[in-house]
Amino acid sequence: MILSFLVFLLSAHAEEPRADTRMTWVAIPNIGYDVDDGLGLGARAEIDWYKTGYDPYQLAFVVQAFATTNGYHHHRVRFDAPGLGATHTLRLTGHFAYRQWLNDGYWGLGNDTTVSRAVYEATEGELAKRYRYTLVQPFGRLTLRGELGGPWAWFAFLAGRWSSVETYDGSLLRERAPIGMEGGLGVQPGLGLLYDTREPELTPDAGVLLELSARGMPLLPGAEAKWVAAFASARAYWKLGPKVVLASRIMGEAMWGDVPFYDLNTWGGLSPTMGIGGSDSARGIAFGRWRDVNKVAVNNELRIDLFRHVAFKREIRWQLVPFVDAVTVFGTEPLGEWPVHPGAGLGIHPIVEDTFVGRLDLAVGLDQVEEADFRRTTVPSLGVYVVFDHML
Repeated sequence: MILSFLVFLLSAHAEEPRADTRMTWVAIPNIGYDVDDGLGLGARAEIDWYKTGYDPYQLAFVVQAFATTNGYHHHRVRFDAPGLGATHTLRLTGHFAYRQWLNDGYWGLGNDTTVSRAVYEATEGELAKRYRYTLVQPFGRLTLRGELGGPWAWFAFLAGRWSSVETYDGSLLRERAPIGMEGGLGVQPGLGLLYDTREPELTPDAGVLLELSARGMPLLPGAEAKWVAAFASARAYWKLGPKVVLASRIMGEAMWGDVPFYDLNTWGGLSPTMGIGGSDSARGIAFGRWRDVNKVAVNNELRIDLFRHVAFKREIRWQLVPFVDAVTVFGTEPLGEWPVHPGAGLGIHPIVEDTFVGRLDLAVGLDQVEEADFRRTTVPSLGVYVVFDHML
């Protein structure tokens, strides 16, 4: 990510302001790393149009191609258009992607699953595939947001995808065969309510974002399953000093019906979030390590501005970010003796013009290993994440 950011400084270009409008663009190689997916290479391009009266911009496009050494692919096109309609109170966002995980993890359902010591230490061969499978999932989503007055807003979305699952001989997923093994079509509508006082929106240092929403998957011809879910989230930001911001989030979701096992690893809400564990929910915990019909995540970051400077007429600030995350799941099995799974660490976040955010997060979590004599021990798990955008 640091290399990507240096190239960004050399390649980014902003047009000179003309009256009340301007345009900026970014075209950079994307060099990332995630402990779950390995080293990744790709490219990312972004164009933003700014105009007085539109917040945070008038229109934004992002195009990305990205693939990793562990077989993760995420190629996407995204656009965001605030201020639509006669009264400029509508906002349309589109996200279209090809997603592929050739080394995704499945450790069973419930909050009390363990990893055998032999598999935990295996790095290659059939034994290392015990908790692995392949998921290919082209995906698209359109979200429309409208203002209700003051900080209140509504949103509705329609998402669609096609899922294909492949398993390995001897894998836990093939043994358990949970709902979703057949894959297929999934159409997902959703509706929600927002209370948003964040300022500024993309890199807030004050305000809250409260969300309450529902989503579901009707049983259509060729569809994977039928389920509904209720989601709630609260984010809050406090400015503790001229250079220090505390950011906190708690989010939870309950799901009912025939839920595919890979949907248990997703969250509802205004912006789709993947993972119970990983870079977007609980750093230091393996992506998808815990799955169940009910899930809760808590995240806290202390964002400390180290210094600011100007490069190519852009203000750039660097943040030091200590953080603490935790996640729990429940519903299909007893909670067990250790229901909360923590992760903690430190990040470096470069921020450009309050719209471009990079993240280098180093984290340590805890995992449960079953020894040869069936005793359970707690072992540290490490997480390294080089990604874009704030987590909360």
